[in-house]
Amino acid sequence: MADFRFCLLEPIKTPLVNKFYDKNNARGRATKADQVWVVYKELEIIAACRVQDQSGQLFLSTLYVDEMWRGQKVASQLLTAVADAQKGTVFTFVYQNLIDLYLQNGFNYALTLPNSLQSLFEVYAHRKVVAMHFTRDTVPS
Repeated sequence: MADFRFCLLEPIKTPLVNKFYDKNNARGRATKADQVWVVYKELEIIAACRVQDQSGQLFLSTLYVDEMWRGQKVASQLLTAVADAQKGTVFTFVYQNLIDLYLQNGFNYALTLPNSLQSLFEVYAHRKVVAMHFTRDTVPS
C-alpha cells in the first residue's frame, strides 16, 4: 500500500495546489480563504480538494486525484479526512459518474439547498451535476 499523507494545507501554500490543478487541467482555483486539503505521496501532491465558505455554508469543490493514483481509494480517504474535520453539513455538486463514490463515503442526495447554494447550483446545472451533502453524525460511534 502506498504511503499517503492527508493534510490541510497552510494558506501560504495555496499556490502549490493551484499548480497541481493547472498541471492536471482541473477546473477551479483555490484561494487563501478556502480550506485546501491535499494528499501527498512523498513530496508530491497527488490529490486535492477545497472546502469553501459559501455564505455560511460549507461547500466541497474541485476534488481531483492525479490519474496515476486513481483506483487506490485516494479520493475516498480524502473525502473521509475532510468530512471528519468539519462541523456541520458539507454540500457538494457531484458529476453523474461519481455519485456512487460519494454515496459510499457517507454523502446523501440534497433534496433542498440553502439559497446561496441553490443559485450556485443553477450556474453548474448544465454540467449535469447532482447536489449532495454530508452531515457529521453527532452520536459517538
